[in-house]
Amino acid sequence: MLTRQKIKGHFVMLSFFSIFLVTSCQNDDSTKNESSTENKEVTAQKTTLKNVHFDCSMFMGNDKVLYLKYNNAATGVGAVLSCTPIEAKDFKDQNIPVAALAACSVESAQGNAVYYAIKDGDALYIFKENASSKIYTEHLIIPLM
Repeated sequence: MLTRQKIKGHFVMLSFFSIFLVTSCQNDDSTKNESSTENKEVTAQKTTLKNVHFDCSMFMGNDKVLYLKYNNAATGVGAVLSCTPIEAKDFKDQNIPVAALAACSVESAQGNAVYYAIKDGDALYIFKENASSKIYTEHLIIPLM
Protein backbone atom coordinates (compact mmCIF):
# COMPACT_ATOMS: atom_id res chain seq x y z
CA MET A 1 0.00 0.00 0.00
CA LEU A 2 1.27 3.44 -0.86
CA THR A 3 1.59 5.80 2.01
CA ARG A 4 2.07 9.54 1.92
CA GLN A 5 5.71 9.07 2.82
CA LYS A 6 6.31 6.72 -0.14
CA ILE A 7 4.44 8.98 -2.57
CA LYS A 8 6.38 12.00 -1.31
CA GLY A 9 9.65 10.05 -1.77
CA HIS A 10 8.72 9.07 -5.34
CA PHE A 11 7.72 12.65 -6.11
CA VAL A 12 11.08 13.95 -4.82
CA MET A 13 12.98 11.37 -6.88
CA LEU A 14 10.93 12.22 -9.98
CA SER A 15 11.66 15.93 -9.44
CA PHE A 16 15.42 15.33 -9.18
CA PHE A 17 15.34 13.16 -12.29
CA SER A 18 13.42 15.85 -14.19
CA ILE A 19 15.92 18.54 -13.18
CA PHE A 20 18.82 16.31 -14.21
CA LEU A 21 17.17 15.54 -17.57
CA VAL A 22 16.46 19.18 -18.36
CA THR A 23 20.00 20.33 -17.51
CA SER A 24 21.60 17.52 -19.51
CA CYS A 25 19.48 18.42 -22.55
CA GLN A 26 20.55 22.05 -22.23
CA ASN A 27 24.20 20.99 -22.16
CA ASP A 28 23.70 18.93 -25.32
CA ASP A 29 22.24 21.95 -27.11
CA SER A 30 25.16 24.16 -26.12
CA THR A 31 27.61 21.46 -27.23
CA LYS A 32 25.79 21.21 -30.57
CA ASN A 33 25.93 24.99 -30.96
CA GLU A 34 29.65 25.00 -30.20
CA SER A 35 30.36 22.18 -32.65
CA SER A 36 28.26 23.79 -35.39
CA THR A 37 30.17 27.05 -34.84
CA GLU A 38 33.46 25.15 -35.12
CA ASN A 39 32.24 23.44 -38.33
CA LYS A 40 31.32 26.82 -39.82
CA GLU A 41 34.77 28.18 -38.97
CA VAL A 42 36.50 25.16 -40.56
CA THR A 43 34.32 25.49 -43.66
CA ALA A 44 35.10 29.22 -43.87
CA GLN A 45 38.82 28.48 -43.62
CA LYS A 46 38.57 25.93 -46.44
CA THR A 47 36.67 28.27 -48.70
CA THR A 48 38.97 31.22 -47.98
CA LEU A 49 41.83 30.80 -50.39
CA LYS A 50 45.36 31.92 -49.70
CA ASN A 51 48.48 31.82 -51.83
CA VAL A 52 46.82 30.40 -54.96
CA HIS A 53 49.33 29.75 -57.74
CA PHE A 54 50.43 27.24 -60.36
CA ASP A 55 53.74 25.45 -59.83
CA CYS A 56 55.65 22.99 -62.01
CA SER A 57 58.81 22.60 -59.94
CA MET A 58 57.90 19.07 -58.77
CA PHE A 59 58.82 15.92 -60.65
CA MET A 60 57.04 12.59 -61.00
CA GLY A 61 59.55 10.21 -62.54
CA ASN A 62 61.19 12.10 -65.40
CA ASP A 63 58.25 14.46 -65.96
CA LYS A 64 57.47 17.77 -64.36
CA VAL A 65 53.94 17.99 -63.02
CA LEU A 66 51.83 21.15 -63.02
CA TYR A 67 50.16 21.70 -59.64
CA LEU A 68 47.65 24.24 -58.46
CA LYS A 69 48.71 25.16 -54.93
CA TYR A 70 46.39 26.82 -52.42
CA ASN A 71 46.04 26.94 -48.59
CA ASN A 72 49.06 24.65 -48.06
CA ALA A 73 47.48 22.03 -50.38
CA ALA A 74 48.24 21.04 -53.95
CA THR A 75 46.29 19.34 -56.73
CA GLY A 76 48.03 17.84 -59.75
CA VAL A 77 46.84 19.14 -63.11
CA GLY A 78 49.04 17.23 -65.57
CA ALA A 79 52.51 16.55 -66.95
CA VAL A 80 54.33 19.52 -68.50
CA LEU A 81 57.76 20.39 -69.83
CA SER A 82 57.71 23.91 -68.40
CA CYS A 83 55.35 26.55 -67.05
CA THR A 84 55.39 30.31 -66.77
CA PRO A 85 53.08 32.27 -64.45
CA ILE A 86 50.87 34.91 -66.03
CA GLU A 87 50.59 38.14 -64.06
CA ALA A 88 47.12 39.46 -63.22
CA LYS A 89 47.77 42.59 -65.27
CA ASP A 90 48.14 40.38 -68.37
CA PHE A 91 44.92 38.38 -67.91
CA LYS A 92 42.95 40.52 -70.36
CA ASP A 93 45.54 39.97 -73.11
CA GLN A 94 45.22 36.20 -72.67
CA ASN A 95 41.37 36.28 -72.57
CA ILE A 96 41.44 35.22 -68.89
CA PRO A 97 38.66 36.51 -66.59
CA VAL A 98 39.73 39.26 -64.20
CA ALA A 99 38.31 37.19 -61.31
CA ALA A 100 40.86 34.42 -61.95
CA LEU A 101 43.03 33.64 -58.93
CA ALA A 102 46.04 32.35 -60.86
CA ALA A 103 47.08 31.61 -64.43
CA CYS A 104 50.04 30.14 -66.28
CA SER A 105 51.17 29.15 -69.72
CA VAL A 106 52.62 25.68 -70.15
CA GLU A 107 54.61 23.76 -72.68
CA SER A 108 53.77 20.06 -72.79
CA ALA A 109 54.21 17.09 -75.09
CA GLN A 110 50.73 17.84 -76.49
CA GLY A 111 51.64 21.46 -77.25
CA ASN A 112 51.34 24.81 -75.52
CA ALA A 113 48.35 25.72 -73.37
CA VAL A 114 47.15 28.28 -70.87
CA TYR A 115 45.50 27.35 -67.56
CA TYR A 116 43.65 29.53 -65.10
CA ALA A 117 41.89 28.89 -61.79
CA ILE A 118 38.73 30.58 -60.58
CA LYS A 119 36.66 30.08 -57.42
CA ASP A 120 32.95 29.51 -57.79
CA GLY A 121 30.97 28.65 -54.67
CA ASP A 122 32.75 25.94 -52.70
CA ALA A 123 34.98 24.77 -55.53
CA LEU A 124 37.99 25.78 -57.57
CA TYR A 125 37.61 25.42 -61.32
CA ILE A 126 40.64 25.04 -63.55
CA PHE A 127 40.15 25.96 -67.18
CA LYS A 128 42.46 25.03 -70.04
CA GLU A 129 42.79 26.88 -73.31
CA ASN A 130 42.43 24.84 -76.46
CA ALA A 131 45.45 26.12 -78.41
CA SER A 132 43.87 25.67 -81.84
CA SER A 133 40.55 27.40 -81.08
CA LYS A 134 41.71 29.78 -78.30
CA ILE A 135 38.63 28.74 -76.29
CA TYR A 136 38.86 27.78 -72.62
CA THR A 137 37.18 24.60 -71.45
CA GLU A 138 36.64 23.26 -67.96
CA HIS A 139 39.55 20.98 -67.15
CA LEU A 140 39.28 20.13 -63.45
CA ILE A 141 37.00 20.85 -60.46
CA ILE A 142 38.49 20.88 -56.95
CA PRO A 143 35.92 20.79 -54.14
CA LEU A 144 36.89 22.95 -51.16
CA MET A 145 34.66 21.24 -48.58
